[in-house]
Amino acid sequence: MKKIIILITALLSFSVAAEGEGKHEMHAFYFMDVSNPVAVVGAIDKFAASSCGQKFPADIGLMAEAINGSEASTHFVIVSYAKMADFQKAGALMQSCPEAAAMLQEIGTGADPVSEFAIIPAIEVGDWSKDNAFMKFDITTSNEAAYGKAWTELMAANVADGTVTGSYGLNRIFLGNNKASHFVYIGASDFETLTANQTDLTASPAFAKFARKVGGLREVLNTSLILPVKSWPKQ
Repeated sequence: MKKIIILITALLSFSVAAEGEGKHEMHAFYFMDVSNPVAVVGAIDKFAASSCGQKFPADIGLMAEAINGSEASTHFVIVSYAKMADFQKAGALMQSCPEAAAMLQEIGTGADPVSEFAIIPAIEVGDWSKDNAFMKFDITTSNEAAYGKAWTELMAANVADGTVTGSYGLNRIFLGNNKASHFVYIGASDFETLTANQTDLTASPAFAKFARKVGGLREVLNTSLILPVKSWPKQ
C-alpha cells in the first residue's frame, strides 16, 4: 500500500481543470485483493480516529466489487478531494505522520494492492454517498464531449420517467495504469432497485437512441457491481 503515498505525491505535479456538478474535483481509486476485510476496515478506523486522520483533507470510502468479471481486485478504497489544493495537504500528512504509516502496514496484512488510478468527474449528478449499490461500466472513448452529451441525454430521459432514481456520472481517468479511458456509473438505494432500473433503462427508447449515437464512439470493457462497505467523511 506504499503506492498510496507515491500516487498522492505524484498528483501534486498535475494541474487539471475539473468539470461537472459534483462536490469533488478529484477521486483516487486504490484497488486491492482483500483476504481480510475486517483488518482493512479496522486499519482505516484507527487512522480516521487519530489526530492525523482528523486532519486528512478528503472523504474516504471502502467499496466491495461484488461482481467484476475477471478483474483480480475484490475491493477498492476511494479517496475524494473537494479541491485540488488538498492534494498537497494529504501528501504532507501521509508522508509525515506515524498513524498513516501504521494504517498502510495494517491494510497490508489483510489485502494486496492490484492497481490504482485517479479520475476527474466529467459529470457527477446526485449524492453518490447516499446510494447503496452501483453499476459501473469501464469504457474507452476518444470523444468525451460527444459521449458525455449522449450520456447526459440518456440519464435525463430516464430520470424523468423514474428509471434512474440515484446518482450517476461519467469519470475521466487521467492518471494511473488502466485499459479504460473513462467509466460511467449509476447508483440506487439497493441492489433490487438497481437491477430493476437497469432492466427498464436498457429497454427504453432513450437507450436505443443512445446506443445508436455512441456505437462508434465507445467500447465497453467491463461491467461491475459495486457495494459500499464503509465511509469515513472528511472531519
